[in-house]
Amino acid sequence: MRKSVLFLLLAGIIAANAAYYLLQSDWSERGDSPPPPPAASAPVAAPPPPEMLGHAARMPTPEELEDEARYNESRVEEAGAWLNSQNTGKRVSGAEQLGAFPTPSAERILINALALDFEPEVRKAAAQSLSAFKPPSDKAVAALLAALQDDSEDVQLGALNALLGIAAKLENGSPRLKSLSAGLKSQAASRHVKASTRQAIRAFLKDQAVPVFGAAKK
Repeated sequence: MRKSVLFLLLAGIIAANAAYYLLQSDWSERGDSPPPPPAASAPVAAPPPPEMLGHAARMPTPEELEDEARYNESRVEEAGAWLNSQNTGKRVSGAEQLGAFPTPSAERILINALALDFEPEVRKAAAQSLSAFKPPSDKAVAALLAALQDDSEDVQLGALNALLGIAAKLENGSPRLKSLSAGLKSQAASRHVKASTRQAIRAFLKDQAVPVFGAAKK
């Protein structure tokens, strides 16, 4: 009886090995690879500790806000000093830098540069930077509208692009958008505005369904 059991166990082992080698041979003939072992399950991420919850949404302290304001003003002062340089490229860099720190003092400096700098490149950079203010003041919008009559066509188009960027951020039908459209309508009829600028203004007003009458001839 004991010998029979041993014989059956030995026969089972031999049969299992034979089946395994037959399967291996079959996979090799078909060019297949044996099935991969089951993948290990991904580790479960532990939740963050309670003291870290809500850390990203923490409101800055008054001291941190003051530090940020001082830093911004220091950068504005530095960029404003560049606008006093005799080097045109440095003044352009100063105007561009001020757009990254849209403070009231930066806006005043840019308005002044847009109106008074003798180089078109600087005036154009000032116009473009004014569009970064959210929202720009009425004085900034008025300065940009006045720049539509600049002697340089590049400055006119730069000011117009800034105004259209501002308009895109205003709510349809809002008083500020209506006021801006009225200012553009007035400029579209001015003979001091270049033909290409007037054409771009009229295209914008047409999209806004604002009628334009009395446009100056090219």
